[in-house]
Parts: sequence; C-alpha cells; structure tokens
Amino acid sequence: MSHRFTTWWRALSVVLLSLATVTWPSAARADTTSTFVVVHQNAVAALSARGVSRFTTTLRLAASPRTHVSVTLYPALVTQGALQAIVNGDDATTQPLSTTRFDLNCERGGEATFSVTLHTRALASPPRTCNGATPALRLICGASCAGVYPLRYRVDVNGTVAEKWSLIAVQTSDVNQPLNVSLIETLSPKTLSHATRSLAVLNTFGRFASSPLTLGADYQTLADIQLNETSDVKWVSALTKALASPLHRAIDAPPRSTDFTGLAAHHLTTQIGEQLTLSQQILTALTGRYVDAPVLLSGPQAAAGLFEFARLGIGDVVLPESDLSVAPSTTLTWGAPFHVVGAGSLTALNVDGPLSSLVGDASIEPGRRAAMTLAWLAFLHFEAPNDPSTRDVVLETSVDSSSSTFVDDLLSGFAGNPFSRLAPLSPLFDSSLIGTDGAPVDRSLNAPSVVSTWSSHNVSSLLALISGVTSYEQGVKSGDIATALHVAVAQSEELGTPDKRQGAIDAAQNLLNDQLKLFSVNASAITLAGPGTSLPVTIISHAPYSVDAVVHLVTNGVSFPKGSSFPISMTSPTQSLRVPTSNPQGSSLTLQVILTTPNDQIVLARTAIQVRIAGTSVVGYLLTFASLLVLALWWWRTHRRRSRGRHAR
Repeated sequence: MSHRFTTWWRALSVVLLSLATVTWPSAARADTTSTFVVVHQNAVAALSARGVSRFTTTLRLAASPRTHVSVTLYPALVTQGALQAIVNGDDATTQPLSTTRFDLNCERGGEATFSVTLHTRALASPPRTCNGATPALRLICGASCAGVYPLRYRVDVNGTVAEKWSLIAVQTSDVNQPLNVSLIETLSPKTLSHATRSLAVLNTFGRFASSPLTLGADYQTLADIQLNETSDVKWVSALTKALASPLHRAIDAPPRSTDFTGLAAHHLTTQIGEQLTLSQQILTALTGRYVDAPVLLSGPQAAAGLFEFARLGIGDVVLPESDLSVAPSTTLTWGAPFHVVGAGSLTALNVDGPLSSLVGDASIEPGRRAAMTLAWLAFLHFEAPNDPSTRDVVLETSVDSSSSTFVDDLLSGFAGNPFSRLAPLSPLFDSSLIGTDGAPVDRSLNAPSVVSTWSSHNVSSLLALISGVTSYEQGVKSGDIATALHVAVAQSEELGTPDKRQGAIDAAQNLLNDQLKLFSVNASAITLAGPGTSLPVTIISHAPYSVDAVVHLVTNGVSFPKGSSFPISMTSPTQSLRVPTSNPQGSSLTLQVILTTPNDQIVLARTAIQVRIAGTSVVGYLLTFASLLVLALWWWRTHRRRSRGRHAR
C-alpha cells in the first residue's frame, strides 16, 4: 500500500510540474504584457537648429503608487531586417546610445503622459514633465542624425518589470518628396462577426473627411448586409458615413477564393465581369455610391486570368506582394506601377506585404502599432531621401482586424507628417509613373500555388445555373432574391476540387429551384357556358416578392381572340385572369396552362385543367326551341279554359 501511495504521489507531482511548466511562460507573458500599454507615442521628432526635440508618450498602467520607467535609445536602423526584428519585439543587436530613468507619478485615470527630450548637445536644464521628471536622451550621431531609431520602454511596477519596443523617426531637414500612401480598409465575411469593432472603424473613417481613404468592397459582405434585415440599418448608416466624403472612395475587392483563372480557361469570361460588378451593384443599392476603377485582388493570381481583366476593360489592379516572383519590398526598386508579364496592357500596384502585416497585427496595442507604422514609412523614405521621383506605398488591412483607436491614431499621425502623406489610390496608376526611379516596367507572377481543375459537369451545370438565374431575374420586381441568387452563383466559381465546386453549384441551383416551387396554377375544373364566355384562370404565388411572368394557354378545343399568351404581374398570393374565348368545340376539352419567366426560358408552373362546354350543339338549340313551344301551348290552353268558365256564369 505504501508503494502504491508513493507511486501515485510521484505521478501526480509529475503531472502538476508539467502543467506548471506549460502554463508558467504564458502567465509570465500575461504579467509582462498587462503591466503597461503604450496608448500613444509621437512617431516623429523634428530636431531644431540647436539639435533639440521632444516626443510625447502616454502609458496605461496597472494601479500602483510605485512606478519607475526607463526609456532607452538605440542607433538608427540601416536594414529592413533589423527594422522587422524590432517590430517583432527582438532585442536590438547594437549598444544603446543613451537611457533615461525617472519615477512616473503623474497618473490620471490610469494613464500617465510624459515628454522625453532628445538632444545632440549637452542640456543646461532639461525640460520638466510628469510632476517634475526630466527625462532626456542624448542623440549621438555622425554627419546626419536623420533616421529611424529603436526605443525600448521598461516599466517597473512594484518590482514587476516589463519592456516593449517601439520606433521613432528623427527629422533634421525639410523633406522635398514625401511618400504617397494609399490606405485600403477592406470588408470581409468576418466583418459582420466583429460588428462592434468594425462599425467603430467605419465611423472613424467618417470623421476623417479631409483624408483620402479607400474602402475595399467585398460583395459577400455587402450582400450579407443587404439581406440581413435586422442589421441592415446600422450597417448601411456606417457605410454611408464612411463614404460621405468625396475623398473617400470604394473599390471592388472580390473574395480571395474566386477562381478567375478557371473561369478564363473555360471561356466563362462574362462571369469574371459578373464577379467585378456585384460589389458595384450592391454598394450602389445600399449607399448610392459607386466604386472606382481599380480592383483589389487577393489570393493567388495567374497571368491568364489577369489578361481577361484587360480584355474586359479593367485596366488597374492591386496585387498582393506574395503573387510576384520578386517581392518589391525586398528591393530598392519599389514604389511605381508596373505591367504584369502575360497580362496585356494591365497596370498593377502591389500591396507592401511586411508593412501591411504590421498594420493588421492586433497583438501590438493600437498606439504603439500606429507609431511603428509611421516610423516604418519614414524608414522607406530614408532609403532614398533625396529621390525627386514620386514613390507610392499601398497598405491594406481588413476592417475587422483594425480598431477605431488604431485608425484614429494612424490617420492623426499623417497630419503634418514630413515623411509620408495619405493619397487617393486611382492617380497612383498614372502610366507616366511606370518605370520611374529605376523600377522595372514589367514584373512576373509566381506560378499559381493552387491548380485550377474543372470537370465537364462543373462547366455544364454552371452554364445551366447561369441561364436559369438570368431568366428568373428578368421577372423579379421587388425583394433581394436576385442579389441572393447572383451571389450564390458567384460564390460557386471558387478555387478547389471539382467536387467542392460542384457542391457550391448544386447549392446555388437548389436556391433557384426553391424559388421556382413557389408558383402554381389552380387545377379545378371549369365550365364554359357558351361562345364568347371568358375563361377564368387563377395563378397562385407563395413568393414574398413581386414577380412578372407569362401565362400560356394550349388547347385545340377553343380559340382565344386576344391571343393565347398573357403577361401577368404577381403582386398578391392569387392572381386571376379572364380570357375571352370563341369557337368552342365538343362538350369538354383539356386546357394546358403554363407559367413561364418573361423570356419563356424557365417554366414556373404547369397544369392541365378540364373544361366542360355547355349549350354549344344543334340538338341543344332544338331542345330549347321545343321546350319554349310546349310552354307556349300550355299557356294558351290554360287561358282558353279560364275564358269559357267566365261565359258559363
């Protein structure tokens, strides 16, 4: 028994020790990251003629009466690899230039704001901040102090020490040609899942009416907004506010999974155009705004698909940097539009991959992330500080991964920024900029990572589906079902295996079939009283929207003086027709009633009605005449008997 107890206790100890080993680092990181947050930091420090500047930082702290802060400045960065290391939170590989330490005793509402003085020469009396603290950093530099410098914040709260890295750009002279930065915030299916955050970002967009900004319009998300009656109002309001300024533009951003290459290979070019017009149609329906000419593409692209874009008149596209065989951000020849090899006259710009990753990195608190983004842009400027050519940077992130605090801090940071400025997207595609600053005129794409494979059944069933939806749409006069059907078709044109694609095509076809089942014709027997009598036909609709259709009457037993086809507008559950007839033949007939779409391509309902015909034969007329004769004779004989009786009296 003792041996068993000892074995059990040892086993339990091992388990507890293992759990501690697994969870302790997480706990340690949690303490480190929760000790303080960089709420805001100036991204640029402009040195005066005396070599002095100040930058301001706001920290959010854990409540404590004893907080010590040190700020350390490191030498200016010279490679993008070193820049990326600082963003990743790695320690600098160089010795620090200077460190300042001080007590932080100016906390208000959980936050403390202080200013740090940068100086190249000795200061007689450093400026005071934060209730008497005098933080100052000596900037030791050679011929020029301009550049981007790493900063390390170290905060000691009751003996718990945490540190975070940031960046600051130092300006020493006027900047002749700042970078043009186009910021694209894209909608995605995740946008609605993070409604509170996404709505706040859109509303923040609206507050910066004087800043040129771009919204990437994804038809899936726009359709979800349009078709969701419960959330429609607040989303439409946010989108309308975000695009209210004439400086705020929208561009089409089709889903990443769209198989443009497969559509091109199977001669479905019209569907490429459909993919690129859906966002326009839905956005206009929601907000009244139109999309600009450029198209934002994501996911792997092939030259064949892009060539079809050019043939459709789509001249400008934004590509992910990962699509290019050589990433421009890894070279010094970036910042100009280019042609894509094999894509005809198409003009392209690429998203800056590493910088866009930083913009969308929610693990970095918004204030520090905004400061590092602006400093990174300054670093790009310093790669060629005296270049007279215009250089452009495209940043792309999704609305759901942003935050209103980050967007506010970033957009505010562009105001008065000497190294970069916000710019509208469309002018950056100017053909005169192609090949400027030594950038290549043509860039090649990577080989597609996903091979597009379609089965013959994929193609034939998709064509049948497109034809059906197009026909049915002609009759739809109200409601959002046309949008839902087109979106279902577009979503089926996706990358993946033929089986996966067929599943999506079948789902879209089922959605159409469900609509076609909503209509029927009353099949009750009808009695036609005689020549010239109108034939009653009743159409039944269970659709919650209005639909135009055509009723076709087919029979050999009766003629229709006004034709055998009649347009009908189904605006209520039942719709009745009174069809004039002539020349009925026989005593009964079978009437075929067929309800079709306006172009007669799709049958909505079909039924056979038995029609009885009364009073149409010669025998009938003779019997009627004989009956009248008998009645007349009876009346005459009765009248004579009454007259004789009166004479007898």
